[in-house]
Amino acid sequence: MNRIKDELAKRDRICQQVLQIRNTGETNMFDIENVKRLAYYYNCHDLIDYLNNDRAGYINLILTGKFN
Repeated sequence: MNRIKDELAKRDRICQQVLQIRNTGETNMFDIENVKRLAYYYNCHDLIDYLNNDRAGYINLILTGKFN
């Protein structure tokens, strides 16, 4: 049960971090390298980990607003 709560909390943090980067208006969200650069700058560590491990999932999140 704890693992499920942790996963849901991590997904929520990733969504918030995506919105934080998007709201800066500094990059196209499909420019993954710039998104990673900004994520480092804004200390969005969950987003960085997600980009490194599941780029297709990130693109799906950007297009649909939902995780795989």
